[in-house]
Amino acid sequence: MKNKKNILSISLIIIILGILFIYQHENLLSNNKIEWGYYLNNEKITNMPKFKSDDGIFFEHAECNNGASIGWDNERWGPIIKNLNTSNTKCSLYFVEKNMEIAGKKVNIVKSGDGLYEVSHNDLEELGQEWNKTEYRYAGINPDNYVRFNNEIWRIIGLVNVKVGDNIEQRVKILRIDGVGEQKDNGHYIWDTDTNNWATSKLKDMLNGIYYESGIGDCYTYKGLEQCDFSGNGDLPKGLDETARNMIDKEVIWNIGGSNTYKDLTVKMVYERERSTITENINQYPAEWSNETDVGEKHNGIGLIYPSDFGYATNGGSLGREACFNGYLDRWDNVSPDNISKNYKDECIPNDWIYNDSYISTLLPYNNDYVFQFSSLGGLTITVVERSNGSIWPVVYLTTSTKIIDGNGTLEEPFALSVQN
Repeated sequence: MKNKKNILSISLIIIILGILFIYQHENLLSNNKIEWGYYLNNEKITNMPKFKSDDGIFFEHAECNNGASIGWDNERWGPIIKNLNTSNTKCSLYFVEKNMEIAGKKVNIVKSGDGLYEVSHNDLEELGQEWNKTEYRYAGINPDNYVRFNNEIWRIIGLVNVKVGDNIEQRVKILRIDGVGEQKDNGHYIWDTDTNNWATSKLKDMLNGIYYESGIGDCYTYKGLEQCDFSGNGDLPKGLDETARNMIDKEVIWNIGGSNTYKDLTVKMVYERERSTITENINQYPAEWSNETDVGEKHNGIGLIYPSDFGYATNGGSLGREACFNGYLDRWDNVSPDNISKNYKDECIPNDWIYNDSYISTLLPYNNDYVFQFSSLGGLTITVVERSNGSIWPVVYLTTSTKIIDGNGTLEEPFALSVQN
């Protein structure tokens, strides 16, 4: 009987303490209650925007009265209360939506994951201020940048800076990710037999000749001179059709600058070298390719990727994009303790949609008869032109009149293009 009374007494005490705790807790919440306000692009909205990696919404700042201060946890997508001493505090959270038009299609800029990112060029050292325009690049493992071009699936690199006449403008840049010259029995196409001048190279002539025209003719492979059939009747992919040819901007001046170093180059450094005039000094040929500088076949605007295109296509994984951008591209394919102690091989390369386990030829020349290419492991390296063994991925810039008229950029529903007069 006595034990039962003790048990009842203890239970009653627990209940009373629980009631007091709930009362005090609710009273505490009541005294410290925050009244929230939400703003998107400086316009008041009803609820806080929901976080999605592809929604293009960024937290900007918070404003509170009563001396309260608010931080922000982007991973949790919520506010962090740093200083709250009084009740009836009002806080406003300000958000901004960022997007960019790609060929007439509004595309949200992302904070992380796969999608369209901003790339700032406001600190270029070797180039003029006219190049300091922000670019927009697709990055990540598999962003929604698929586009139907030439009745095939290509992919959008982004909205990038190009030279048109005397001005720096922006054009949509796309590439054929499957390539037209894969490594089959060492029969892949080579850059040239003795020069790394793109304007006179045999690879340029092939891409802007028989491939452009969907024809049959000479091409140079690892085995030597051969006949290539881009007519659609052979094993090779069909060349460009008339609709695709009309979408290519032939007024773009391609930079074919070079580098006299091939190690310890960051993405920013190769971006500058691609647009430099160093080839005029080390290789004695023009640093630009256009209707005026083209030699041989008629210039029709088909080139290759730049090394910087590959570099800017990573989202950085757990390292983050800036860490990858600060890493040397020739060491991306290995662990480099002296290169800010990061493992680029495990983060930068697997999170780069251009990487595909093969050698990739690029448009950047090195000294004499060498050119840059990416290895099958994803590191930047060099090779002599007649022994180049990279896959050939045609790259073109679209005219400003070429617009996206349908699709969502996925492989199942790629963007559809049309020339709008």
